[in-house]
Amino acid sequence: MPETRLPSINDFSPFILKGDVRGCLQAIIDGGGNDETVYNLWAAKYFKGVKNKRSRVNIPATLRSTGLAEPGKPLILSDVGKSVLAAPTAQEASKLFCAHLLREKNGKILIESLSALRKRKKKVTKESLQEELTARGITDLANGTTDHSTIKNWLIHAGLVTKEGDPKNDEIKSILGISSSELDEFKSLSLGQQIFLHVLRKRHEMSPGPFQVTEIRKECTEKRPALYDAHFAKKVRKPLEASGWVVAAGLAKGPYGGRSGQISGSKKLLDIPLTEVIPDFDQVIPAELREKLNIPLDVLSRDLFGKNKHKAGLALELLALRMIMDLGLEPRNFRLRSAQTAFAEVDLIAEGAHLLFSRWTFQCKRYDRSTTTKLGLGDVAKEVGIAVYAKAHVIVMVTTTDFSEDARNYALEVTRATHLQFVFIDGKLIDAYLRKGKPVLLDHVQENAREVMASKRVQPLPSGE
Repeated sequence: MPETRLPSINDFSPFILKGDVRGCLQAIIDGGGNDETVYNLWAAKYFKGVKNKRSRVNIPATLRSTGLAEPGKPLILSDVGKSVLAAPTAQEASKLFCAHLLREKNGKILIESLSALRKRKKKVTKESLQEELTARGITDLANGTTDHSTIKNWLIHAGLVTKEGDPKNDEIKSILGISSSELDEFKSLSLGQQIFLHVLRKRHEMSPGPFQVTEIRKECTEKRPALYDAHFAKKVRKPLEASGWVVAAGLAKGPYGGRSGQISGSKKLLDIPLTEVIPDFDQVIPAELREKLNIPLDVLSRDLFGKNKHKAGLALELLALRMIMDLGLEPRNFRLRSAQTAFAEVDLIAEGAHLLFSRWTFQCKRYDRSTTTKLGLGDVAKEVGIAVYAKAHVIVMVTTTDFSEDARNYALEVTRATHLQFVFIDGKLIDAYLRKGKPVLLDHVQENAREVMASKRVQPLPSGE
């Protein structure tokens, strides 16, 4: 799974480059393959002739990180860099540069973050933008970094974002084929609705339509059967029709009418590039896991506790994903994959929209059957800090062994004192889940909810005065 990072951008702001990125790129051409000559040209043009780290290290690193230059030495413009250099005006060059950042360098997540902050009427600052980006899965944003604010300044310079931080829908749509508001709207759809639109949009690549609703629904059901039940019309087809994503005709009357008739994508859907209508699930979940999600639980159990560490790590990830889906949640982000922890640990963030929106953090640890190691207070405290930072509501901790008494007591105190709540899943429950499936997990979580409600009764309520 590709890392969700922003490119490193140092000494490369519109102010430093005097509003025209082309001058920086032209120096590479003028240098004729001699990097020392290029460094001297940059020093003279941007740093008053001073030859230091800014021109020798920072700008070259930024060009490679953003994809304007090829990896390695000497400095060579990439195809993207050449197209930006060939732009007729400074602003057009900025637009081409920003379009590349939006398409290939996670710039869309920055646009989404700006949009979210403005909708909440929260001032866009270096700190607030960094916090929003981190909550949306961007990693490795150090406290002192200016990468995100520099990209924002390029977006402003290119005319894609206002000085206040509001994305300009028409300008962004002209570049990506989808506006900021449409992107927000698509991501707010349920996973079942997203998959349905993706399948429908793919069909339109081959035929103008319309298509039989039963055909589209069948393909969706093959991908994720749990998402398409008897309430398909209510949960999927009618909301998409009401919000203008699809057009339906010839539907039968009655509660199951959503399964019959014909359907086609609206102009709103067909104007969006297919690559932009990819369900969040497909973007978040690596291909090697998606294709294994339906393996039998007994096979999952065998791999989870087997001697092959690679298979055990994949099984741990699959266990977490299966639990997330059985709880009716949607995976949003891998914080840590098993391969990064010697196939012994995995961390995920999931979200749910039932009566209310909720965000869940999942931390899963796999130990050998013979060990007596338990998750302790320190493990729980670490997850509390992560949950606060990620603005989560529920902390799910899963271990193939057990939890110490101190860990359980600490979780109880945090539950009583804060908005957070915990779901602890130990080795015994995992064994029962792997034998009997979803009902075991749902029973445990529902019983846990009753215990949490009892614990939180000690929290003060407003007097009503």
